[in-house]
Amino acid sequence: MSRASASAVVVLLGLSITARAEDREPSASAPAAIVPQSAPTSGRAPLGPLGPVVQLDPRAQLAAQLADEAQTIDKTIATVADKLSEADRVRLERLRAAYRLLRAPVRASASAGERMAAARRRAAARLLVDRDAAERSLLTDETAHLKAAQARTATDVQTVTTITLPVDLARPAKGTIARAFGTLEHERSKAVLSRRGIDLEVETRANVIAPADGTVRYAGPIRGLDAGVVIDHGDYLTVIAKLDELVVPVGAPIHRGDRIGHAARYRVYFEVRVKLGAGGLPIDPVPLFEKPGKKPRQSR
Repeated sequence: MSRASASAVVVLLGLSITARAEDREPSASAPAAIVPQSAPTSGRAPLGPLGPVVQLDPRAQLAAQLADEAQTIDKTIATVADKLSEADRVRLERLRAAYRLLRAPVRASASAGERMAAARRRAAARLLVDRDAAERSLLTDETAHLKAAQARTATDVQTVTTITLPVDLARPAKGTIARAFGTLEHERSKAVLSRRGIDLEVETRANVIAPADGTVRYAGPIRGLDAGVVIDHGDYLTVIAKLDELVVPVGAPIHRGDRIGHAARYRVYFEVRVKLGAGGLPIDPVPLFEKPGKKPRQSR
């Protein structure tokens, strides 16, 4: 599997988890879970589910996500180190006890029952020692993976300043924003969730297009999001979902404005994910949309 295909798979897994955490889109007669965002009036920011919606600079978004990730990794490494230290302490005590048990002689006059009991104690001692060794091996492997993630995150922090970010993306479909990027409170459970993309309210079965030039890495069903496509644009990926009747094959080059399918109903999901980290980091697509009167471009 190529690196680009692997990235698409990780993105799909993340999308599936996110989609299961949220409700499916409401019926046509039901109100939207999130109030559609509109242009601010009287100098005030539009209101989202958890207060004013603030559109951060994309690089600032990425830097903040990487900082949070680095902090989480550092805390996890410290936790695993504590567990490893405790495992070493327990293992040392058990090794000493097992050594004494295994070296203890069995009396020549011992009965068959006593000899069987001694054999069982020795087998149990070996089992515990082996289990402790396996547990320590798992903790050591986990530490190695965390250290690799720590190094990768440090590299990504440096890459943020130079990576090519999308600008002036075409909207995948004409419509208003029904569900915004960022945190929200689930309407029923009241749990705070994080939405990695946006929902566009569109005409029923509206045509959907590619937002920029790229290569199709995935086209097919996405659990909880009907069908969708993942498009590779170089330093970032876009995900367009809640679609039907896809017309683009995997591996095909695609150009900005090319038709990729149509909306399965009256919502289109759109996500932008920058190629940083294991599965990429999502950023708010809204500030990246092409402004009226401007020519499409990309800049560093």
